[in-house]
Amino acid sequence: MQGQAKIFLASPHAATTPMARRLPPLNALRAFEAAARLGSFAAAAGELRVTASAVSQQVRRLERYLGTRLFKRLPHGLVLTEIGRAYLPELTTGFDRLAEATLRLRSGPAAGLLTVATLASFASGWLIPRLAKFRERHPRVDVYLKTGRELVDFRREDVDLAIRFGPGERSGLRSIRFLEEEVFPVASPSLVPLARLPLSVAELRGWPLLHDVDAQPNQHWMGWHAWFERAGLDTAEALHGLQFTDSRVLLDAAVAGLGIALGRAPHVEVELARGRLVRLTRESWKAEWAYHLVAPAANFTRPNVRAFVEWLMEEAGAPETR
Repeated sequence: MQGQAKIFLASPHAATTPMARRLPPLNALRAFEAAARLGSFAAAAGELRVTASAVSQQVRRLERYLGTRLFKRLPHGLVLTEIGRAYLPELTTGFDRLAEATLRLRSGPAAGLLTVATLASFASGWLIPRLAKFRERHPRVDVYLKTGRELVDFRREDVDLAIRFGPGERSGLRSIRFLEEEVFPVASPSLVPLARLPLSVAELRGWPLLHDVDAQPNQHWMGWHAWFERAGLDTAEALHGLQFTDSRVLLDAAVAGLGIALGRAPHVEVELARGRLVRLTRESWKAEWAYHLVAPAANFTRPNVRAFVEWLMEEAGAPETR
């Protein structure tokens, strides 16, 4: 029957079968495209944040699915077969079109979910009291706050923006400095009578002190030892008192009247306004670190992120860096 057209009989369900079921496994496609484009399983593994063995297994899985070899595996490296060379540009174009479509979708009006990672103490002390204003301005944006002290891995985690306290730049990420921090002693008015204020740093030694032992060694402005040393005082008293690994819990202890804490302005703002804490001295210490908005540069072009950053900069009274 040479020359006649071949006829394939479709199953009764073929017309309704989703296109996705006829596609090869997407992870296998990504592994092949990256390995072919970069020239090795190891390079593809670095881009995809998996092992070279995992990339190799995914490529073999794709080859089994297609019923053909895509690479010649030689002692000196990989060489694409003729079929592999023909397949690569089609895949690369497809992934590029998906990326462009996603960018267009995310470049519309600010709406949908915005995931922000930050410290719990900063969220409760500074961010949450202000969030109602952001929701009034952008009612279609749903903010998901992810709190914790771990640094965000933007390649692995679905996070749009991180708010971090630190010295500045992070490799491979854009960082915008937006809020500075001032530190000063605070306590409950039930512990230190208002009539006694303001106190000198020297007078603080007569009261129980609360210590944040989780502060890093180079955050000297967060330690009583450095405060007393800067004032030219004996630092022995700085060694005594309750110790905490969580700055939010430390503030709770201060509110409960258990001692004097070194209050970080963004964290104690609400407690000071409510009168649950009072500032004890005129002296303060400007932190050498600051709060930064951190994310891959491309994230800052997203409407949700752009709207949130503009609002944060306005709230902090900082000029936006574009």
